[in-house]
Amino acid sequence: MTDPYRIPSPDSDPATPRPTTSRPAASKPALSKGALALRALLWLVLMASAVVNMIANGIGAWPLGLVAGGVAVACIAVLIVHHVSRRKT
Repeated sequence: MTDPYRIPSPDSDPATPRPTTSRPAASKPALSKGALALRALLWLVLMASAVVNMIANGIGAWPLGLVAGGVAVACIAVLIVHHVSRRKT
């Protein structure tokens, strides 16, 4: 009985088939133009809201900073969901 997990010795028979451990590379489907535009828009809104949040909190306008921070968190959540849903397909 052959053990597929045993490392063969250098003097073993080369004609004996050995199990392969490599898997074929999975190709990812390209993003559609709509998905690419959504991702770009989310990144732009995230950066803009982060800047507004920093400036608003720096000058003491905490209500505006709170709203901008909430928008930034929402953008991060949507980007994560978009990434995870794309990985599963």
